[in-house]
Amino acid sequence: MEIRQLDYFIEVVKSHFNLSLAAKKLYISQPALSQFIKSFEANEGIELFERYKGRLQGLTPAGEIFYDNAKKILTQYNTMLTEIREDSGKLKGKVRIGIPPLILGVVFADVIAQLIIHHPDIEFEIIEKGAYELSKMFIVDELDFAILLDPTNINPDIIDEHLLQQDELSAFMNHHHPLAKKQKLEWADLNNQLMAILDPSFIIQHKLQKQFDEYGITPKISAMSSSWDFLMLVAKNSDFITVLPSPVHDFYLDKNIIEKHFNQPISWKVLLCRPKKEHYNRIDQYVFEYILDYFKKGKEKQHND
Repeated sequence: MEIRQLDYFIEVVKSHFNLSLAAKKLYISQPALSQFIKSFEANEGIELFERYKGRLQGLTPAGEIFYDNAKKILTQYNTMLTEIREDSGKLKGKVRIGIPPLILGVVFADVIAQLIIHHPDIEFEIIEKGAYELSKMFIVDELDFAILLDPTNINPDIIDEHLLQQDELSAFMNHHHPLAKKQKLEWADLNNQLMAILDPSFIIQHKLQKQFDEYGITPKISAMSSSWDFLMLVAKNSDFITVLPSPVHDFYLDKNIIEKHFNQPISWKVLLCRPKKEHYNRIDQYVFEYILDYFKKGKEKQHND
């Protein structure tokens, strides 16, 4: 039996054994389709279909087995053709990556730059939004990849998650701030303190609010922004405190602002997420492996240093 004939058989089953409908979908005549079925059964000495007064009614046990295997063979065949076509040329296409602005600036700027420089034939669409907006886009399949924080709160049946970087949230303040003298902070130290934090489109803001509620404290949150560098500037030039991922200190080098860790810190885990699929195209798989390898090498370098 040819691959084309497997298509015929599967379409008959999908059309609820209506040969007229199946023939119409396959763009062949009904007599030709009927003759194909009879010839195959006669040549193989088996019956694939249950019949009543000459009309197809369902599959025999042998037909059920044949149908399951036919679907697997067609899937493998189509996958093989896709991979052959993809491998025949350069990496070329479009990749949509959703990244929160904070993570893009602090964690992802270099890896994205390297991808763009080394692969000019790939169009990278970078969508900068807060994690909540990106989660919504991910669920409705508007992203090939999303860089999110743990936990994503997305159904594990549809998401493939990989840890890229793990750190914690720290407080940043002017070096003259009274709390700057402490070696480490307690969350209670933030009670009644002036604060400037990320806006509600960021999961960090919700993590902070949960921590404030848990410790029964009420900071004076007077400013919210989607710009982490603006928050750092506010903390540098006033008595405001901001709470951001610890790696921010590597990108904001200023002797007038200092970082203070918490005794019970909030973890900050950056995840590379993609939709779960049986097969990923060549470009998506390449970008996925490139990002994972980039962060793996970064961790190895830190360990060796």
